[in-house]
Amino acid sequence: CSMLAVSFANNKSSWMLLAAFSVAIMVFIAAQTTASALAQEEPSREVRVTAGPHDVRVIPVNTNLAAGFVQFSVLVFDPNTGEPVPDAKVVLLANNAEAEYEGWATALNTPSLPEQYDARVNLESTGDWLISVDIDSPLGRGGAEVMTLHVPSLQRYTSGSLVFFAVFAVLIGGVAYLWWSIRRNQRRKAGQQ
Repeated sequence: CSMLAVSFANNKSSWMLLAAFSVAIMVFIAAQTTASALAQEEPSREVRVTAGPHDVRVIPVNTNLAAGFVQFSVLVFDPNTGEPVPDAKVVLLANNAEAEYEGWATALNTPSLPEQYDARVNLESTGDWLISVDIDSPLGRGGAEVMTLHVPSLQRYTSGSLVFFAVFAVLIGGVAYLWWSIRRNQRRKAGQQ
């Protein structure tokens, strides 16, 4: 145990150098990730449409799109009174004409938020998806096209993931070097005794 303490004291500068290097790399990665997230983030795109006898607001919750599920919130109002319609049947439709994919999801509300209908729609492929809404309530039935969402092609490796793998390799190499250095110093000291 005392040999390990002596080895650690001899390699204190190596440990400090590795720690400083690790912190610098982590700060760099955090800065790159934040900058990348800010560059990709879009403002919320609330869309207002009229679907038959309903005023409708559709809000995509996650706007950084990739193939997969997208969350939407739908607010349905009576245009005559401006009051929310809590007892409507709301269906979101998604159509990708290029890939011939179609999808749909029923939007549901809760007793705590009766005016907000939430749905997750599966956008299975890349390309342009036409999002439509179909609403049936005591006011009547109506539908409308809401928006077109572009789902970009997927990238398996981004620059951030390559930096992560490089940093991980450097850290593993640094730990391996420190272990080898401590073992070498222990052998050297054992040979001198």
